[in-house]
Amino acid sequence: MPKQPIDLQRKLEHLFLAEKFYQTTNPTFEELKLLPPALPETTIDQVQLTTTFCNQTLPTPLYINAMTGGCAQVTAINQKLARVAAALHLPLAVGSMSNYLKYAGISGVSESYEIVRQTNPHGFILANVSAHVSATDAQKCVDLIQAQALQIHVNAAQEMVMSEGNRGFVWQENIRKIVQQVSVPVVVKEVGCGMTQKDVWHLEQLGVQNIDLAGRGGTNFVQIENERNHQQDYSFLQNWGLTTLESLVNVVPKQHSATIWASGGIRSPLDAVKCLVLGASAVGLAAPVLHQLNHHSVEHTIQYFHTWLQQLRELVALLGCQSIQDLTQVSYRLSPHLAQYQTQN
Repeated sequence: MPKQPIDLQRKLEHLFLAEKFYQTTNPTFEELKLLPPALPETTIDQVQLTTTFCNQTLPTPLYINAMTGGCAQVTAINQKLARVAAALHLPLAVGSMSNYLKYAGISGVSESYEIVRQTNPHGFILANVSAHVSATDAQKCVDLIQAQALQIHVNAAQEMVMSEGNRGFVWQENIRKIVQQVSVPVVVKEVGCGMTQKDVWHLEQLGVQNIDLAGRGGTNFVQIENERNHQQDYSFLQNWGLTTLESLVNVVPKQHSATIWASGGIRSPLDAVKCLVLGASAVGLAAPVLHQLNHHSVEHTIQYFHTWLQQLRELVALLGCQSIQDLTQVSYRLSPHLAQYQTQN
């Protein structure tokens, strides 16, 4: 059998290496300490987890972030992800759809994305493209899976370390065109290196209304691409960028018109709550879901994250709150390191 194109093979390597480097905890979240009330004055029954997500009201602030797609071998994984998303009523983003645009004629490529909508016909699905695709191609990706929103991923560091990656990162005007021309809300997301307040301001000026900070601490695509790169060593870039908390502290979501989401290294319901306390409207999970599916059944994974949602509700009650929005009033303390990001851009 002839070897498949490198763009397709890369998807399989990403999945293998993401699991190889998976960490069950993220110590960077210890840099924020919540100050819970001794008298919460609330009950678990009063807690509502609803949030606004791309102009829609959804029952929970969690979403399953982009992971994979683009070759026949990952179709089964995306089907499982779609089953989990459907059971828990979580939005689900597919992985980069560049392979659909380049290799739609290869058996299994389109199907690896289409399976998500087929499995979850009524769910909230996000298409996913790179920042250099045309608005026309972005709309094609939206149409393929009848997506309710479009993620545009910005991943300069990953591309630089990837031996076959792009070396041009002039994206802003193209992002503006996509926002103006596609038929669904657009989310711009980093890929594990976080964003600064200046980044968010730039994106707002381009018309972007939803931004996923996607900080360092979870799946590290610089590390993954360096493992794949047998020509040069980029291990010195492994800690490139900002952690999720550093990004949130620097950005200060309440100061922006755009809706700010947080992802990157969320490993527990408490990590998620800390993001919400700092003003994130939604919190994304990727590797933890894939990790569960790699080791357990779909049914076990659904129950695992059902427990997460229940524990999230319990944490909101422990903090004396009744809604996600109330969490921004919770008192907290930052480590000296993290506090520096409040004033340094």
